[in-house]
Amino acid sequence: MLVSAPIGLPVAAWLTYHHDVTTQAPAAEMASEAKLVRLATQLTRHDDFARVAQSLQGGHSGTFGGVWGASRALVAAALASQSSCPLVVVLPHMSDVESFADDLQLFLPKNSLVAPFPAWQSDPGERVVHDEAFGARLRAIKSLVSSTPPSVVVTSIQALMQPTPSGETISASTRLVQVGDTINLDELASWLTEHGCHRTSAVELPGEFAIRGGIVDLFAPEAERPVRVELFGDEIESIRSFDAASQRSLASCESTSVTMLDATEAGKAHFTSHLGENAWFALVEPADLSEEGRFFHERASDPQRLISVKATLAEAYQYPSVTIAGVPSGSLEETGHLGFESVERFSGDVHKVRDELEGIGRGQEACIVCPTEAEIQRLGELLGDSKLARAGKLDLIEGRLSDGFRFVTEKTLVLSSAELFNRHDVARGRRRPIAGRAIDSFLELRDGDLVVHVAHGIGRYRGMKLVEKEGRAEEHLEVEYDGGTRIFVPCSRIELVQKYVGGKKLKPPLAKIGGKSWIRHKQAAEQAVTDLAADELNPAL
Repeated sequence: MLVSAPIGLPVAAWLTYHHDVTTQAPAAEMASEAKLVRLATQLTRHDDFARVAQSLQGGHSGTFGGVWGASRALVAAALASQSSCPLVVVLPHMSDVESFADDLQLFLPKNSLVAPFPAWQSDPGERVVHDEAFGARLRAIKSLVSSTPPSVVVTSIQALMQPTPSGETISASTRLVQVGDTINLDELASWLTEHGCHRTSAVELPGEFAIRGGIVDLFAPEAERPVRVELFGDEIESIRSFDAASQRSLASCESTSVTMLDATEAGKAHFTSHLGENAWFALVEPADLSEEGRFFHERASDPQRLISVKATLAEAYQYPSVTIAGVPSGSLEETGHLGFESVERFSGDVHKVRDELEGIGRGQEACIVCPTEAEIQRLGELLGDSKLARAGKLDLIEGRLSDGFRFVTEKTLVLSSAELFNRHDVARGRRRPIAGRAIDSFLELRDGDLVVHVAHGIGRYRGMKLVEKEGRAEEHLEVEYDGGTRIFVPCSRIELVQKYVGGKKLKPPLAKIGGKSWIRHKQAAEQAVTDLAADELNPAL
């Protein structure tokens, strides 16, 4: 949700305004948020944009040049408003899918749905049903055939090169559960177990279910949250989504579906087989798409399982498509040059930021996107008496923005608060705290689960192994890290390992063992714990 407040007021007045949430704040917040959404509407009225959009509506293709930073998301939002069918945005780097989706939400109306379609980052044989990439890919595919398809699908060339299950396979592996149905709990439990769902005492991860009396907790692999199904006798009385950590109910629903597929089966269908015939494609930096796709194919452990770059792009070009680039290559298609510019770099000095903003934003409106409400309040105090604020040309909006830009023709500057303080790279690269839960027994772990070692960070559990040391054999947990390096943690020291349970990122990277940064990390950790596994590092063959 976006939260914003105008700061065309002195500091004291702004603070009074900020706390008056029952009167002026809601209307002002909506007005500020609407400014970013309105930018997309304004863009559609530009001649160059309108010509290319008209070409797409006629079933042809086009090219946009002069598009930088998060203005790419603004262009995508404007394109989505011109079509009643989904727009598929294809990025060169799979790590940018999440941030692009965040950017998009700033420029789309609130009722617009954005569906990320990420790439697998593990080999087919190592994939597990509770992998977040598996859930997100399946969720995106199912949304495309639902009654409320997404406005935009955000994906990468790497994700499109990875085959998907066919629509028929997904349909045959899906079960609908709805209020009023009569079900047999034993039969439902058998179906779930036979299709790879893990029965547990309390659900925490996708692909788990629990039954307690007349209550079934079910966390479908494609679901963002688990649901609680309550029965009266054999009849389903209610279905409610809930938070796995707090167990707090969130919302009631009339039905839910669960799709249980074998995660190790890659499938043979292309993503486009799930699209309707009227979808559009937006290909960001096409030269980079081809290069990154070839690189991904070259370093794949089994490239035969992938769809080639040429075939992947050919699938996309069967649909009306537009390329989006900073400097477009020559094209015979309808071409439009859009008036965006990159933004000058700020010094990062808090004492200079107001003057720098006024210089860079002179004669323009400025929208600054802040990650938290606390950041909005902080900047309101810092910038509340600036010339831009006093002129009513400065808005603070809660959200996430990857890179700022200047919309020249509309005299509008869009920035992230991180850019003001020259901490953009830090903000983009900062990792969330690693969420873990204590393990009481190795029986709680399944092969492929992500775990957190107190000294080494995130790794992947690879089962139990009997290790001999000084003539004595002991069971160890085998944990795999980046590059195939493995450590063996004695069962007697199971407290050193936690089960990874959180984070919004689709796929947290495995930690890398070795090098200077790891040595510093290890030395710091050794002050708190004695890690018996540290001496038993063993590179995988």
